Amino acid sequence: MSQLARISPKPPLAIRSAVERGWAAFSHCPWVLMGFTLLSGGANLAAQLLYRYESSLVLSLLGKPDPVAITLATAAWIIYALTGLWLVVGLMRGAQLALNQGRPRLGALIRVDGRAMLRCFGTVVLILVVLALIVRLAQASSWLLTMIQPLLAPLPLVAGLAAVIYLSADQILSLPLALIGGLTPLAAFRSGRAATDPHWLQALGLTLVLLAMVLAGFLVLLIGLVVALPVAACTLTAAYQQLFGQEDRGQLTAA
Repeated sequence: MSQLARISPKPPLAIRSAVERGWAAFSHCPWVLMGFTLLSGGANLAAQLLYRYESSLVLSLLGKPDPVAITLATAAWIIYALTGLWLVVGLMRGAQLALNQGRPRLGALIRVDGRAMLRCFGTVVLILVVLALIVRLAQASSWLLTMIQPLLAPLPLVAGLAAVIYLSADQILSLPLALIGGLTPLAAFRSGRAATDPHWLQALGLTLVLLAMVLAGFLVLLIGLVVALPVAACTLTAAYQQLFGQEDRGQLTAA
């Protein structure tokens, strides 16, 4: 295990400090961060709309497969996934640069880093798989209890919901650990758990704050996401730096 993963114990997260530092970093270079979010987010949205259109054609032509529609739908899905990873990696790089140097350039944010995108993809997939397993196990347990004692059937679902909330907060730092810390998805999962478990309530508070930021962006006709996503990325990166320092071990900001 890497040196980053072995550092302990960790101090508790200071949510207010993370928000203040995140906002200060964003306010130093708002146009660059918003411009990149608009560019990458627009590409992601266009790919999503194309996928929905082409997949609807595929479904409407059941029994008469259209190779062109299938190819375009597949390509749109791949582009959607890649632009989503590009958005996350670029925003995390911009947040790291803004917190450490003050004024990143747009060229630094749009640079494609295949290794970082791969670590990001692996980390997201790992967390989603674990969450899916928890949900499926809760559903299966509830189904079994329905046949044995129906009154107890909701208990596994409640326990599953609690486990999902616990894991979501527990892994709030997994992405910066993978991207800035340079850890593999499994190492990021373990390090995030080791760092946040002793101070889980603070991690939950940070998770709720980030969710509130993104939700506020959605409520402003999606345009607010151009601001909300960079601010959330800066806040998350500031929280990561509280526990793991400012060093870019993953070479995310390397030219």
